[in-house]
Amino acid sequence: MQRPIVPSSARAPLRPREILTLLVALALIVATALLGRWQWGRGQTKQQLAARIEASMRGPALVQGAQPLDAARDAWRPLRASGSYAAEWTVFLQNRQYDGRSGFWVLTPLRLAGTSRWIMVERGWVASAFQPGSLVPGVPTPRGAIEVSGRLAPAPSQWFSFAKDAPDAVIRQNVQLASFAAAHRIELMPYVLQQLAPCEPGLVCEWPRADTGMERNFGYAYQWWAMSLLGAGLMVYFTTRRLRRGAAAKEPH
Repeated sequence: MQRPIVPSSARAPLRPREILTLLVALALIVATALLGRWQWGRGQTKQQLAARIEASMRGPALVQGAQPLDAARDAWRPLRASGSYAAEWTVFLQNRQYDGRSGFWVLTPLRLAGTSRWIMVERGWVASAFQPGSLVPGVPTPRGAIEVSGRLAPAPSQWFSFAKDAPDAVIRQNVQLASFAAAHRIELMPYVLQQLAPCEPGLVCEWPRADTGMERNFGYAYQWWAMSLLGAGLMVYFTTRRLRRGAAAKEPH
C-alpha cells in the first residue's frame, strides 16, 4: 500500500525561521514585562516621596534662623521668617498659570531680621496687567518689619528659554537663586519661602502641589504589561494554530 504523502510542514512543525520568530517574540514579551515592573517600582518610589511631602506639610513649623535648615531634608515644612522686603528687587516670573489664566509669580527677597542673610519669598500669583506702556501688574510690597508664614520650597522650576534673562530684569522667564545673589551681592538661602494664605491683597497664594509623577509611572507600567500579555496571547494563538495545522496534515486521507 502506498503511504500518504506528508507535507513538509508536517514533517517539521516549526521551521528555523518560525523558531527564530518565536524567540524574538518571547524576548519582547519578557522585555515589556520587565519594563512594566521597572515603571511600577519607580511609581512606588514616587508614591513614598509623595507621602513624605504630605507628612512634611503637616509637620511643626520651622523658624528661619532658629536652627540650621536643609533644602532637601526640610522641603515643604511650614516655615516662618521675619525681616523686611527689598521691594526694588521684586521679580515677576511670566507665563505662570492659575485656574486657566496666565500671569506672574511675584518673588521678593526678604532680609532676615538681625542678620545679613536673605531668603527669597514667593509671595503669590497675579494676573497679567496688559496696561498701556507696562505689563507689570501693580503689586504693592509691605514696608518695614514683617513676618511671613508659608512653607520651605525648592527654587522655582526652570522653564525653557532661548535667551538668558538679564540679572536686573523685572519680568523674566526664570530666576536662579545663585545668579540672583551674585548679581545683588547678597547671601541668599538656597530655597524659597512659599507664602501661604492669608496673603497680600491682589495676590493668590494657592500654589500647585508638588507633582511626583507617580500616576504616569503606574500608567506606563499598565501599558507595558498590556503589551506583554497581548504578545503572549498572540504567540500562543499562532503557535497553537500552526501545530494543529501540522498535526492535521499528518493524518492519512
